[in-house]
Amino acid sequence: MRTLALTVSLGLALAGCAGAPDAAELPAGHAPLPTDAAAASPSAEAAELNVSELAVASGISMAARLGFDKARVISGTELTELKKAPEETLGGVAVLPTRCADVIESLNWSPLQMGGEGARTDFLTEKIAATGSVEVAEITDKSALEAHYATVLAMLTDCKKVTLHQDIDTVPFATSKPDLKAGEADSAIAWTRGTPGQGMRQQALVLIKTKGDHVAMVSFIAEDGLEAPEFSQLAAQVLNAALAQAG
Repeated sequence: MRTLALTVSLGLALAGCAGAPDAAELPAGHAPLPTDAAAASPSAEAAELNVSELAVASGISMAARLGFDKARVISGTELTELKKAPEETLGGVAVLPTRCADVIESLNWSPLQMGGEGARTDFLTEKIAATGSVEVAEITDKSALEAHYATVLAMLTDCKKVTLHQDIDTVPFATSKPDLKAGEADSAIAWTRGTPGQGMRQQALVLIKTKGDHVAMVSFIAEDGLEAPEFSQLAAQVLNAALAQAG
């Protein structure tokens, strides 16, 4: 299943909230933001940054302060591809109970799929095997956003525990609600696919929140360990740092 297109690893130093991004705090792999003087020039890159790009940079700045020293900006063809909703992601996998098949497939949603202004950067460090992502997009289809919230709710209630069957393999798929303070996210879900050692083993944590005309999503993916409360706290800090630049 293509639920999150993320790779490699991350660390867990925690810090307080932050304001606007400092170019010096952006990790390797993320282009530094121009200074105020450079931004005054019509040809400066800063003059071309949209709200989503600035918001993602703010989230990545927070991630850098939390110890994530590497980043990869998603752009060009790769960004365009992410705006397309994946089709038939279950392939030959059967889901029991069957009523949960469409719900699980609908988890393959992200803000970029609304098709408007949007940006994404992945972030990591070499200390722990997991990867984070910050994605921000303009809300151009509120019904699609609300439908995804409904999907998450269904996964946390009616489809909290399902099994996936492919050939001779039977793989458990379970969801839980991350431990967050009130107001830290509008939608949040953690899921685990498979048992330790299984080929399909994977965990994910996804937080989504809106502010004004934009929605931000922070996600982590790993083989194990995302149930640790530090990950939820970290994701919430990155999420709210990104939305500090949205309006």
